Amino acid sequence: MGIKILDPTVAQQVAAGEVVDRPASVVKELVENALDAGASRIEVELAEGGTARILVRDDGSGMDPEDARLCVLRHATSKIRSVEDLESVSTLGFRGEALPSIASVSAFRLITSTGEGPGTRVVVEGGSEARLSPATHPKGTTVLVDRLFYNVPARRAFLKGPRAERAAVVETLTHIAVAHPEVSFRVSEGSREYLSLPAAADLLERLAQLHGVARARAMRRVEYESGAFRVEGYAALPSLTESSRAHQTVAVNGRWVRGDNLHRGLDDAYRATVPAGRYPPVALRISVDPRRVDVNVHPTKQLVRFSDERAAREAVAAAVRSAIEWRPPAPPAAPPRAPARGFAQERLGPPPRVAESRPAYRGSPPPDLRAVREEISRASRALPEPPPAAPEEPPGRGTLPDLRELRVIGQLGAGYILLEDPEALWIVDQHVAHERAILDRLRDAGSPAPVQSLLVPEVVELSPAEAEVAAESLEELAVYGFEAEPFGPRSLRVTAALASLAERGDVAGALKDALAAISGTEPGHRREDRILATIACHSAVKMGDRLSLQEMESLVRDWLGSRLPATCPHGRSICYRMSLSEIGRKMDRH
Repeated sequence: MGIKILDPTVAQQVAAGEVVDRPASVVKELVENALDAGASRIEVELAEGGTARILVRDDGSGMDPEDARLCVLRHATSKIRSVEDLESVSTLGFRGEALPSIASVSAFRLITSTGEGPGTRVVVEGGSEARLSPATHPKGTTVLVDRLFYNVPARRAFLKGPRAERAAVVETLTHIAVAHPEVSFRVSEGSREYLSLPAAADLLERLAQLHGVARARAMRRVEYESGAFRVEGYAALPSLTESSRAHQTVAVNGRWVRGDNLHRGLDDAYRATVPAGRYPPVALRISVDPRRVDVNVHPTKQLVRFSDERAAREAVAAAVRSAIEWRPPAPPAAPPRAPARGFAQERLGPPPRVAESRPAYRGSPPPDLRAVREEISRASRALPEPPPAAPEEPPGRGTLPDLRELRVIGQLGAGYILLEDPEALWIVDQHVAHERAILDRLRDAGSPAPVQSLLVPEVVELSPAEAEVAAESLEELAVYGFEAEPFGPRSLRVTAALASLAERGDVAGALKDALAAISGTEPGHRREDRILATIACHSAVKMGDRLSLQEMESLVRDWLGSRLPATCPHGRSICYRMSLSEIGRKMDRH
């Protein structure tokens, strides 16, 4: 058949597929060029989701006629001059491929002006030679992309419908808008606006614009520095989650990126706090020496590689974890209060053990609830019309009571502890609150957790598969406090367990769940978390356990002293808040 050199036009169209594959990637490239040009306002107009028409308008620095002529030629760029420049890229676009690639697979129009003298119009039809002419245009640049992939039917066949392509454009612009809150963004199609974000004073205001003030209240400030990495931004409490990563934005040196390693860092931070397949909203900005990050891994520049991938992942995990883990202020010393009149005080046994003392909080704790309200209120006043809270988020999730203002007022259904503060009623799931307190105590123990001998050894019957795992795992079980020995072909005799489990827990159930975790395929740290969560679950008070006032007060103290008091180890919400004003409305007290 013979080897032949591809026609330059065909070669350009093949290369274009590496840079642009759908309307969203076209918009991303054009918007990043606008940001590099110093734009403060960027508008995107679509037709048929971008498959028929894409217009991107900015008020950046614009180009003079010579730069306008060169910008549609391959490998023409003002941002790098040598190989050494690639080692410290600080701009979003630098490869000199975006505009010529887009122009090779569309009917392309560009009008630009520096604001001094006449502007310039550049016309390219499907990769043909560019035609230039004078034009009138304010300072900035407007790019029109018509009939994307009209001359490459095979690529156009892979485009989705207008709705899906439009959604991808909006998602892309949303991530970029989070990375650049100081810039105004607008996406429209016909007479309908799909995204309208005025320039924000800061990242918090941008998040309030996107998610609503109520959801922004569940975001916690991230400020962290370690080695070469500085991480700042906001991370949601574990009680606020989404079904995808669409609301998780990570920017590296101002560039919105997707990276499995960075996402793993986020997952590490939220491990044992959210259910599988749920993702809390996050907006992080990572600053790192450009020489330590390679943004030239892929033509789309959306994938990056760090010189130390492990350090990058650990920095993200530690930054988010330090923001969402916190301790409320300790209550002032005071004698126990008498129970409310008529409250049953039956004692059913000794109160749960009070949590051991923990090391001081590492890093800066998040602001208290009043400070958060003031900060969010300030952001909301800056918005023309603050978006309402999402209906699927019940009131009270994402906030926590102040221990100094709480009073235990009773137990509901032998499963929920009722608390009051001056402004609200709190309903606390006693099982998951106790479970969270125990798990955090086990994970935070500076020394091995105490093991307690069982008054009566417990014989645990096992299935053949469980017995086989147990026979090979007695040493690992001992690490988690289970002192056990074979007792016949298919059973174990347990003589001791962690004190929290031995006192009132389900030793057999915890042991069998631990064996299931050991036999699984999860890596070591995840297996450890699962086993500790299992022990905590089987050690905690159960639904149906009646508690005395003192037991409830002790449990609440332990719970609010934990690092992650919003959700249980499986990601379920622990508490629910109902304000007195809401109760008044329900009772027709207007």
